[in-house]
Amino acid sequence: MKAKLLNILSALHKPFKRIRNLFPSAVPQGVAEFEIWSLDIIQTYNFPDNDSVRFALATMVLHSGPTAAYVSKHYFALMVKAGAAKQVASQVFQDIKIKQKQAEATATQAVANVQSVQN
Repeated sequence: MKAKLLNILSALHKPFKRIRNLFPSAVPQGVAEFEIWSLDIIQTYNFPDNDSVRFALATMVLHSGPTAAYVSKHYFALMVKAGAAKQVASQVFQDIKIKQKQAEATATQAVANVQSVQN
């Protein structure tokens, strides 16, 4: 019975944290508080536990408005997801531009070869 209850509580823990994170909470005021705050966001929303995510969260705190002392953790999670999507889209954009430049260079070389053969 006790094991069943622990399994139920464990299963409800993350959904409860997600609901709790919808409400505004204080933004971190110190390094230790930031570590706890960021780890809560990382674990609740299944982000990779690395410096890149912490850097993004720190940047978002820096760029929040002058009166943003209480902001929901869900807001920051959405911002991290949007930032990751934009980063991927930017990389895809750059890859396509490189392919286009390579295709243009190949076409230019082909035209130059044809013109040299005709002369």
